[in-house]
Amino acid sequence: MRHNLVRAHGSDPISYSTLQAGLSYFETSFGYVAFQRAFGFDLTLGPPVCASGDRAEMIQRFLSSRRSPLFFYVPRDVAMLVAERGGPRFRVSGMGVDKVMALDPSGSEVHPRVRGALKKASRGGFEVREVRPATLSAEERGRLESITRSYLRRSSVPVEMHFLNRPLSFDDDGLARLFVLRQGSEGQVFGYAVLDPYFDGGRIQGYLLNLIRFERTRLWGVYYSAVSTLASLLREEGLRQLSLGFCPLVDVDTEGCSPVLARQVRWMERQLAGIEYLARLRAMKEAFPGLTPQRYFVTPSPWAVTTLLALLRACRVPFTGILRRTFLE
Repeated sequence: MRHNLVRAHGSDPISYSTLQAGLSYFETSFGYVAFQRAFGFDLTLGPPVCASGDRAEMIQRFLSSRRSPLFFYVPRDVAMLVAERGGPRFRVSGMGVDKVMALDPSGSEVHPRVRGALKKASRGGFEVREVRPATLSAEERGRLESITRSYLRRSSVPVEMHFLNRPLSFDDDGLARLFVLRQGSEGQVFGYAVLDPYFDGGRIQGYLLNLIRFERTRLWGVYYSAVSTLASLLREEGLRQLSLGFCPLVDVDTEGCSPVLARQVRWMERQLAGIEYLARLRAMKEAFPGLTPQRYFVTPSPWAVTTLLALLRACRVPFTGILRRTFLE
């Protein structure tokens, strides 16, 4: 049933991620809210998955059913609707932006980093090839799992994230798409990318780049060449968008939001800007043109740090470990 609801009403790029294992659900006959219990809150993963006309009712029912509901990673219209329905105890703030590429045929100016990466990719025999998870052999699955372990060992966040990122899965429902990254004359697989669909009126309007992972390689700019290649493939299919996902605490919008909470979020934006993981995310995604829609959270707590801690727990990311790697190494 949830798959059908995502097909019908999953217009938000995060909608497909609400199908990942381990989440809890508040369900009605006309939709659902996916959430994770963390740090004393019921943290939603994006907006309700339901028809737009049913959102107010779905939000009201969820608010009434939970002791500490926290709407997380929602667009502004949903955030304001939650604040209206929840009353004065709920506070709203921006939390960062998505990067959404428009796959129009005319294209636009190519960033020098992307242009350079594509040249090196051409010389290095770089290739992006789609595969069906159901057709992969045990050896091929093991190869991708090995790439995951290698990637996480050298990552700034050396754990398998959940919640905002949907972990790699070989379940094949025909919706999410898996691509392998190959290089060299023999086409050696050294990475992979996963695209999650989002919909408009039951038809796919675009994909979210949910995962892109690869092993160490002499080939420079793999992220840039892979994203550019994937965008070209989707453009040829007539699709409209490729979302590169979230840039947390970047260009945070606090206009019209709760003043006390806004000051805390702006302080966090300044203080955490130097974290390697966040800085690298921003730099990579800024190389591609597109829209940067703001994401918001709506919380009953006056403290922004409680939302951050709830998010890290939902994502299974150790907060103290990140701070240690950022400020002590």
